[in-house]
Amino acid sequence: MSNEWTTYTDDSINNATPEQWDKASKTVYGKLSHPSNVATQRQVGGNHYNKYEIQPVDFILANKLDWCEANAVKYITRWKDKNGVEDLRKAIHYIEMLIQREIG
Repeated sequence: MSNEWTTYTDDSINNATPEQWDKASKTVYGKLSHPSNVATQRQVGGNHYNKYEIQPVDFILANKLDWCEANAVKYITRWKDKNGVEDLRKAIHYIEMLIQREIG
């Protein structure tokens, strides 16, 4: 299989069409950078996080949140799609634990 990208000059990347960019992103190089079977891109036990631009787990990991912070984010994110007010109460509970830890 030939790779049409090898025929371009160094500055021709600036002239690539959207279709060429899309094709390049699906090459082995794109798959190494963006694997399709990443655990953080799958959800087990529902689909209530699928509609969000940023998955709670990605936000939590990127910001190095601790257990209580992470759970507050998780419950705030999903409350409308999963357990309603119960999830809001869970988020409040984790925030109360954070406050208690902070003030002693």
